[in-house]
Amino acid sequence: MRMPFFIEMSGKTVLIIGGGEEGFKRAEKYCKTGARIIVYSRSFDERILELASRRFIELVEGDVVEEEKLEKLVKESDIVMVTLDTREHNEYIKKIVEKHKRLLNLANDAFETDLVVPIDTSVGPFRVALTTEGKSSMVAREALYKIREVLEKDMELHLLAELIHRLKKILKEANLTPKKRMEIYRRVYSDQEFRRYVKTGDIDSATKKILEILKENSVEIGEGL
Repeated sequence: MRMPFFIEMSGKTVLIIGGGEEGFKRAEKYCKTGARIIVYSRSFDERILELASRRFIELVEGDVVEEEKLEKLVKESDIVMVTLDTREHNEYIKKIVEKHKRLLNLANDAFETDLVVPIDTSVGPFRVALTTEGKSSMVAREALYKIREVLEKDMELHLLAELIHRLKKILKEANLTPKKRMEIYRRVYSDQEFRRYVKTGDIDSATKKILEILKENSVEIGEGL
């Protein structure tokens, strides 16, 4: 069963097998994350060469059937992405990747892949990632666009996220037990007066309500909200 995660990519090594169009898309996307990106291929798209010339990625020239060379690269990687046009070498690559217990993404076979690469976007405080797990990337993009439209218009959620984040920092600094913190989170989050102020965009009144609830729970505020 697949489960969604957001992974900190900084310090990770990503091996991309295939230097064509799809290889370029992956290299361009992940070179901005702080990860080390290696592209392994017999030849390279001009845009991949451009990324390499700017030292955003590393290139290793070679054939996928050069087992010793490929295994060495897999061994030093955290994630392996196969962007070849055909599935001809999938099983062969998969065995090497499984041997070294690395995560495998097959861009050419969404149903056999270990690691699904979703399409994603950011809207204010929200990160949204979405996939149809191989059914249709075009439909997934349309769905993501609709989700983005809803989030962009819902400023109540943006404000709520910001205020609860401020509350979270105060409670962590107050050195309360996790159980007590959760009690206060729920108390603030479910308070109808607080939610009414958030809905109308009345930040000052919403903040005062949080401070009132904190005082009721004997929480020292320090620098406040």
